[in-house]
Amino acid sequence: MTMVSAAAVATGCTAPSADVEEPGIASEVVTQWNDSTELFLEYPHPVAGEHTGNWAIHLTDRTDYQPIRSGTVRVSFMPSGAGQMPETFTVREPLRDGIFLLDPLIPRPGTYSVELELSSPQVTSRHTLSEVRVYASLEEAPRDPGEDQAGAGVPFLKEQQWVIPFDVEAAADGEVQRSSRAPAEVVPPDGALFQVSAPVDGIAPAEANRGAPSVGARVTAGQVLAVLAPGTQEGSHAEVRGRVERLEREVERAERLDSVGAIPRRRLEEARHDLDIARAEMAAMGGETGGDFLLRLRAPMGGVIARRDFVPGGRVAAGAMLFTVVDPSTAWLRVQLPVTQAANLASGPSRFTLEGSGEVHETSRLLSVGSVVDPRTRTVPVVYEVAGFAGRLAFGQIAEAWMPMGRIERGITIPETAVLDDNGTPVAYVQLSGEAFERRVLTLGPSNGARVVVRAGIRAGDMVVVTGAYQVRLASLAGNEFAGGHTH
Repeated sequence: MTMVSAAAVATGCTAPSADVEEPGIASEVVTQWNDSTELFLEYPHPVAGEHTGNWAIHLTDRTDYQPIRSGTVRVSFMPSGAGQMPETFTVREPLRDGIFLLDPLIPRPGTYSVELELSSPQVTSRHTLSEVRVYASLEEAPRDPGEDQAGAGVPFLKEQQWVIPFDVEAAADGEVQRSSRAPAEVVPPDGALFQVSAPVDGIAPAEANRGAPSVGARVTAGQVLAVLAPGTQEGSHAEVRGRVERLEREVERAERLDSVGAIPRRRLEEARHDLDIARAEMAAMGGETGGDFLLRLRAPMGGVIARRDFVPGGRVAAGAMLFTVVDPSTAWLRVQLPVTQAANLASGPSRFTLEGSGEVHETSRLLSVGSVVDPRTRTVPVVYEVAGFAGRLAFGQIAEAWMPMGRIERGITIPETAVLDDNGTPVAYVQLSGEAFERRVLTLGPSNGARVVVRAGIRAGDMVVVTGAYQVRLASLAGNEFAGGHTH
């Protein structure tokens, strides 16, 4: 489990005593992040045998950055001296969402390691304060200097964070490959889209087409899509089928006569030739002999119905497109890359986002780079394969792609979503403690569409706001409206 912590003099939430409180005792603020929860703790310095005030324990579920709404918190003071028993307290439920209160009474002074264990239906978690001093008397406890600390950072309270999409992430050392951004489109691979059209004029009988698949339905190869009752004009399905059946009878008769030498062998060969031609014509129509004279149009492959253009009971004309069948298991991303960038394109996968969504996806592999420049846009087509997105992509969707362009740079990296454009200056907000943030001006390096290298302004381990940074910025513009804190 990874853990990052920060501590400072308390300036945010105040913690009035539930019993006896010595005015002027200084408080501490501790903020810790682990894989499961964020702990934001405000507590007055404890004094042996005294109630010095509430420990305000704020706990946030890091999977969705929501407050812990139910569960218990077990707080254990582990003395450093050998042979001494720990002092354990249990808070059985939060005072309100995300906030547990505890006013512990520690009988003996000394230095303690404090463990806070959360057991909740949302998540289980443990945080450790490695060194908490319990003072021997009220006179020894540090006094609040009484200075106004409200200006230390941008105040943004937990109650504000918990009602918006919000998240933070530690800046980390990593590698980012420089990329170029370009417009793109999701298209079907060659052979992954088929159109089924009417081979002849006819009528789509209403009863026979009652179960015809609709748009979005999955079909298998060979499945009947539509049933037509063809017309009887020359070259129609019915005329061709009648010719096939007549020629089959002629071939059977010629074979019998040939077997007894009653006709020249040439006549049998001609009859078989004519039958083969008629059968090929029947197969091209999608028809078959035997049974009724209806023409059944079948799916050429398994996939999903992307378009349906006929109405049961209506008339269809030869060549009219009736169904479009696509195989959505694999898609292609076709990017229009400026010709000036084509020479620098690397062979790795590309990242992309789809219209209307900020979620970043990744292609499987590079398939081809065009060699002909579009004279109007001065771009060349670059095609990537996108696998494993069945049902999540729609052919024709517009996308924005980030294509790798060679050089890789190593450094401190943060998600692209953490970077805000502040009047042309890239900035990010770093969480100093649970409810205090700091604006940082950034010097940026290369970006791959998901992460960006920060050459200056962020240090490794800084907790950067990656979701909700704009709301923190608005809070900073509002001044220190919330700097006075809130009570528990």
